[in-house]
Amino acid sequence: MEQVDFYLLGPVDETTRLTTACRIANKAYERRMRIYLQTADREQSELLDKLLWTFSQESFVPHTLRNSLTDWKQYPVQIGVGDSGVAGLDLLISLQAAVPADAEKYKRVADLVMDNTEQKQLGRARFRYYREKGVEPKTHQL
Repeated sequence: MEQVDFYLLGPVDETTRLTTACRIANKAYERRMRIYLQTADREQSELLDKLLWTFSQESFVPHTLRNSLTDWKQYPVQIGVGDSGVAGLDLLISLQAAVPADAEKYKRVADLVMDNTEQKQLGRARFRYYREKGVEPKTHQL
């Protein structure tokens, strides 16, 4: 893990948070990165899948819901709940409450934090975890 970026979103709803994840994925896809969007549950994965098709009129992000047979060469952007099953991917966009168990397998991690008490507390715990692992997270106020 070379870099961790925390995106502080302000007082927004979950759809805005997921749309921000789509924008980050789009930028990374344009840079030819392999991206895994790790969600909290299947429902969130399906919503994110729909948003990636509709969040922008100008963008196209080819993606798929992850399963054990999914090919990273064909789908460089994948969405799933658990471990990606692959080491060395370029970017993990984490939408989970805790640090994903496989976070250290990625070159970069993007963590999105909404401005509410619970989300901030969980975000601070993740921030401390990354610091303890020797990576100084960068923060971006959106």
